[in-house]
Amino acid sequence: MKKILSIMILAAAFSAASAQTLPSLLVNADPAAMGAAGISALGSDAHALQGYAASSALMEGMVAAGVSYASWQPKAASDKVLDASASVLLMEKFSVALEYKGFTQPEYEVTGATGAVSQVTPTFTPKESSIALGLGYRIMPGLAAAVTVRSTSSVLAKDAKASAFGIDVSAAYSKDKLQAGLAVCNLGGKVNYGGGDYSQPSLFKAGAAYEAVKGLKAGAEVSYLFAGAFGASLGAEYCIAGMAFARAGYHLGSKDLGIPSFASVGLGAEFAGAALNFAYLLASDTVGGSLLVGLSYAF
Repeated sequence: MKKILSIMILAAAFSAASAQTLPSLLVNADPAAMGAAGISALGSDAHALQGYAASSALMEGMVAAGVSYASWQPKAASDKVLDASASVLLMEKFSVALEYKGFTQPEYEVTGATGAVSQVTPTFTPKESSIALGLGYRIMPGLAAAVTVRSTSSVLAKDAKASAFGIDVSAAYSKDKLQAGLAVCNLGGKVNYGGGDYSQPSLFKAGAAYEAVKGLKAGAEVSYLFAGAFGASLGAEYCIAGMAFARAGYHLGSKDLGIPSFASVGLGAEFAGAALNFAYLLASDTVGGSLLVGLSYAF
């Protein structure tokens, strides 16, 4: 009984600190996604599973791969996020995308029944990791759909471990100067650490980006977290000579659920298929100061 109660307290504590169970599923680790303002429609092909997986079937190239690292909400929790992704286009109609994401939270002291710090394991570091596979199909020129399956593992304590299986369904459209997408994400079973069931952060999102003038794109995205929260993002990206990028955006979120409100700025450089991108979050007590960096290659 004491073990179950302890697990329930741990799960509730970490859920409250991150606003949702499995918080890694709500973090967009692609620094090219409009300065990380959450606008997935302008993300990179390498990190298609971070946005709309169906966009991988609309890539101009054949292969895109990338890795990114984020120092997430350093003022509030100092989480670390590592993401490695790749997308491959087959026979110009089918796409396969893979992703690994690791999410590490701050360590905490482990105490025994008397309240004293454990001598055997004085500290413990909560972690999450997920592996995802996305399969896309180009229905017609400019229009594609995809299904993503994901397995996520979470460890809050030595005796508090859980795993969950989830599914995303997405569609993407790209023609001339317009990009758009919609998706239902994180549908699946409950998460149980041994003391109760917790829902995955299921959500619906839809976004679009448009190149109003040459080199300048503007985008917007709206989302609804099934737990009862709305979100919206606005942003812009300016490209110079197809090689340098400047990005800025603002995400309107919820203080109680999901990702809070914040502003973001970003820079990027691309040459011969290789790209280096940075994003910095500000104007938020929770995620302000977060820094994302990513390196990708496409051909």
